[in-house]
Amino acid sequence: MIKTYFHQPYPLSENNWKLPFSISLFVALFMIVFQPFGLVNLHHTYKTFFLAGYGGVCLVVLMINSLISSFFLKNWFNAASWTLIKQILWLSWTLLTIGTGNYLYSAVLFSFWSWHGFIVFQVYTMAVGIIPIVVLTIMRQNYSLSQNLKAANEFNTSLHHKEDVLEKQKLCFVADNNKDKFEIELSDLLYIESCGNYIEIFYEADAQLKNTILRSTLKRTELQLVNHTAIVKCHRAFLVNIHKIIQVKGNSQGLKLVLKHTETEIPVSRNFSKSLKDHMQTYQ
Repeated sequence: MIKTYFHQPYPLSENNWKLPFSISLFVALFMIVFQPFGLVNLHHTYKTFFLAGYGGVCLVVLMINSLISSFFLKNWFNAASWTLIKQILWLSWTLLTIGTGNYLYSAVLFSFWSWHGFIVFQVYTMAVGIIPIVVLTIMRQNYSLSQNLKAANEFNTSLHHKEDVLEKQKLCFVADNNKDKFEIELSDLLYIESCGNYIEIFYEADAQLKNTILRSTLKRTELQLVNHTAIVKCHRAFLVNIHKIIQVKGNSQGLKLVLKHTETEIPVSRNFSKSLKDHMQTYQ
C-alpha cells in the first residue's frame, strides 16, 4: 500500500528561474540571521559575505540541476509519468548536491579537505532539508489531489446535464499549402492533437477510431474552427469536441478528459480549465 501511495502521479513543476533565486535568497538570509552549526562562533572580517555565499552556492547548484533535468534527463522528467517518489528522489538529490557545493565552498575558503568534512556537510544539509521536503511534497500532493477531484466533480455535474445532440455541421481542415483538405462531420470528430508542424485528427468512422495527419499548426486550425464553438482548446496541444466528453478525471497532476470511442485521456491545462467549463455549461 505504501509503495502504491508513493507511485501516485505528482505535478511536475516547470523550470522557473524565479524559484532558484527565491530559495537562494532565503538560504543567504537564513545563514546571516541564524548562523547555525556553530557559525555564530566564527570571527571573520567578511563574515556576512561569507555566510551569504551559501546562498550563492545554492543558486549555482539549482541552476546546474535545472540544466541537467532539461537537457540530460528529459525522458525521466516526463510530466505524464512523474510520481511522488520521483519528486522526493529528485529533491533528495538536490539536497545532496547542495551539501556537496557547501562543502567545496567551505573547504576552499578554510583549506580543509577530508571525507569527514564532506560527510558532516551532507548530514547538516540533509538534517535541515529532508523533513521539510518530504512533508511539503506530501502536503502538495494531497492538496492538488483534493482540488482536482473537486474540479472534476464539478465538470462531471455539467456533463450530466448536457444534451447529447449535435447539429449537422461540416468541418473543413485546410493544410498550410491551401490545397490538401480534410472534411468531416462535427458529430464524428473526437479531438485534434498538435504534432509539431502537423495536426493529427481523431474521428469515428464505421464504428471505429480513425485518424489522419495534415500539415498545419494548431493555431491555424483554431482559426478555421472559430465558428464551431463545440470545439474547445483544453491544452496547448489539444482541441476537443466537448460533445464527446463522457467523464472528467482528476488526480494530483490535473484534469483529464475521457472521450467516446477512444482510450486516450486528454489532459486539461490549468490555463484552459475555466474556458472549457464555460463552454460545457453552455451546452447544458
